This record gives sequence, C-alpha cells and structure tokens, in this order.
Amino acid sequence: MIFLIIHNEYSKRGGEEQVVEFQKTLLQSYGHSVILYTRNYNELGKTFLGKIKSTFTSIYNRRSIKDIKCLIEEEKPDIAIVHNVFSIISPAIISALKKRNVKVWQIVHNYRMFCPIGIFFHEGKICEKCLGRHREWNCAINNCMDNRFQSISFAFKFFMVRKLNYYRGVDRFYTLSYFQKNKFIANGFDKEKMYYLPNSFFYQNTVIEENEGNKKDIGFVGRLTKEKGFYDFIELAKLMPEYSFIVAGEVTEEIKQIEIPNNLSFEGFLDKQGMENFYNRCRVILFLSTWYEGFPMVLVESLYYKVPIIVNNLSVMAEVVEEGKTGFVMKEKNFNLMKNNIHQLFEDKILYTSMRENCQKEFESKYNVDNYYKNLMKDC
Repeated sequence: MIFLIIHNEYSKRGGEEQVVEFQKTLLQSYGHSVILYTRNYNELGKTFLGKIKSTFTSIYNRRSIKDIKCLIEEEKPDIAIVHNVFSIISPAIISALKKRNVKVWQIVHNYRMFCPIGIFFHEGKICEKCLGRHREWNCAINNCMDNRFQSISFAFKFFMVRKLNYYRGVDRFYTLSYFQKNKFIANGFDKEKMYYLPNSFFYQNTVIEENEGNKKDIGFVGRLTKEKGFYDFIELAKLMPEYSFIVAGEVTEEIKQIEIPNNLSFEGFLDKQGMENFYNRCRVILFLSTWYEGFPMVLVESLYYKVPIIVNNLSVMAEVVEEGKTGFVMKEKNFNLMKNNIHQLFEDKILYTSMRENCQKEFESKYNVDNYYKNLMKDC
C-alpha cells in the first residue's frame, strides 16, 4: 500500500512533527511505501505582507494543489494521511485528492475545525464560544490572538474553510482521545468516520533503570506557558522548597523576567538521549495543562519510563492517567492536594513501586507501537 503523508510544518519543531516522522517510519517498517509532502510556515516570512498572504493560502494554495496532483500522478498513492495544512498547504488539497480517488485520513491534532486558534482557550480559561453564536467570528470579536488584524484574519480564513466544506471529503478522522472524538461527534461530525488513535513513539527495548531512591526530582516537560501549567509548576516549587524541580523545555524571554525559586532548574531543550536521562531522574512528572490538549507526548513517554504523572482532571489527561494507579488526577490549582500526593510518592515506597509497575503495564497494553498500527489500519 502506498501512503502520502501531508504536513505543514510549524516555525519550530513540535509534537506534530514528531508524530509525522513516527508514522512514516512505522508504515515503512510494516512494508508500506511512504511519500512525504511538507511545507514550512517560515516560507511566508514574518513580515506583515506574509501574514496577509497566509490569510489566503490557508484557504486555497494553487502551488500546493499542483504539487499534490503531480505526486498523485507520479506515485499513485492509495491513502493520504493529512496532518496540519495551515497556513500554506490549505485544506483545498482534500478535493484534489478525492477527485483522483485517493482516500483521505485526517489526523486531528487540535480543534481548528471549530476554534480558529485551535485550543478552545482564551484569557486564561476554557472558551467554547466558537461552537455557538457567531462561530469563528468570536475570534475577531474577542481578539483571541491579542492582535486585531491577526484575530480578524483567523476568523475570516476559518469561516471560509468551513463554508467551502473541504472536510466533507475526508474518509476518516483520527482523534487522539475519546474526549476529542466525543467533542467532534457532539458538534456534527459523522460518528462513522471517527476513529481513535492515541499517540505512541519508538522506544528502546529496555528502560535504563535508575535506583528508585535516586529519583529525587519533580519534572515538567513542554512549552513554558500559562496554559501548559508552567506557572502553576513554579508556584508549587515555591511552596515546596525542600524538593528539587527540573524543567525540560526552551526558556523564553517572558520566563526570564519571572522570579524563579532556587530549587527550580532548567535543563533546556533536550534530544532523545537527554530526555531519557531526564525521565530517569524524575520521581514524578507534573503535567498541569489547563486547556483541551490533543495528546501530548509527555504522557505516553512518562508511562514508558515508569514515572507517575500528576494531571488536572481535564480532557485527555484524565483518560491517560488512572487515579491512584499511574498517578493522580485533581482539580486545577489544588496545591494542597498536589503537595500531599507528592509527599506520598516520596515517602510511601510500596505505593511508588506499585505505580511504576502500573505505568509499565498501561503503556504495554494501550500505547505500544503495534497497537498504534492496529488502530491506524483498523477495518482496512
């Protein structure tokens, strides 16, 4: 079977790029041929003219459609797996694929089919206004991009994408969580087209074991932003000066302006080996995101490296982490409960060992590579 994977890369490499590479390698390992078509957001530049151009290339891009037509003619793919198509490739390619009898599978990484900024989050809290009155125009009305021109641009282009109904040509939508799947079905998507595909990743055959007594750090992985819960992580470090808090992620100028407690240290952006060492140091990972996450890799990686996770009771986090077995699930900003749970993980050795074993079992039963392939190829 021949697959065409399509992805509009972001300015900075992130989780979606990781998933694209994983999918390509996985399909090839099962004997499939894979063609990769990518374009990069940086093609537009960072000028005002580039931003204007992105408004229209998000709706229709002649070059992308021409490229896709040529690839179909030359490679004759059976299935196109579509990831991000904004702001250059554009979802107009779906029509071009369908006209040439190529099946289209859409990987749903975010909520852009409803919310122009894709995250259902505005002014520090969950926002679902775009599901109701005014739809995408709420982005302009509420200035969701904190820039009036960009907010209007986002509202306009996603309004047009919805009106042109490009996504009617998709044969399958793969959501990363049941929460996401149910959200799409509740808002008009055909449940027969909705498939469940949680993330996975390639890993070593064995985890390098660190003596549990040496696992003394409390870890955070990801973008150092408010919606990711990093500011809550800082607050908790201040409340627990007797513990060591470590961070894997790129330090921004905004973070440099914040008062950071002495017991919190930054490891920077880490490669694969660096991340393995990071997880092996951590006794627990805090993932305190406050928005509807897709399926952040830190969750599945933590399970694989047998590190219990503390999360907010929200979206995919509450699906992946089982209370009291692979970690703790709590109400947002419940710092007292968080402190108690962390104390437990450090002081109750029997509980901690049990949780680590449960993490391993959970990964092996739900999130391993073979399961990912089976979920992707279901009913084929």
